[in-house]
Amino acid sequence: MLHSKKPAPLDEDDCLFMETLFAEYQNLMFRQAFKYFDNQSDVEDVVQQSLLKLIRYLPTIKNLKRNTLAFYIVNVIRSCSMDIYRKRKIERETNFSDFFEGFEENVVDDVDFDCLMEIAVSSEEIAKAILRLPEKDQFVLNAKYLMGWSDAEISSTLNMNKVTVRTRLYRAKRKVLNLLKGGLGEER
Repeated sequence: MLHSKKPAPLDEDDCLFMETLFAEYQNLMFRQAFKYFDNQSDVEDVVQQSLLKLIRYLPTIKNLKRNTLAFYIVNVIRSCSMDIYRKRKIERETNFSDFFEGFEENVVDDVDFDCLMEIAVSSEEIAKAILRLPEKDQFVLNAKYLMGWSDAEISSTLNMNKVTVRTRLYRAKRKVLNLLKGGLGEER
């Protein structure tokens, strides 16, 4: 079990807020953590560390809208997972289950959606940029990064090829990146 500095004691409202947050987002948190670890105890460590980190930023997260809060939680889970990886010096195994014989994809996905937080001033700006996209692009981004769906799950839901899903994800991420680089205040 990993330990961290204890956050300040919570008042009754803060406790209720965190209980509600966990009840509402626990599936998302565990699903995200399982992307990085196969072991149940490692996943629980990630979720616990993430909750402690969320408590430290309680004044901020209390004011976030639902979509932005989900995005924020996903990023905290990802960050805590990477921290635990580094601390334990575990190398992640490559999962080849999404590849099939004869697979040739000519789209090079050079958009690292995970690093958009470094480019944007806030996760709220990323959420605003995503909301400016067409609905089909919003759906694939939300399905992949908020709901944690695999390419196969998205392709099944949308009744399309996995290569098409990857292409749509690539294009949607590119659009978000361009919106962030161009500034959200400019109407197009």
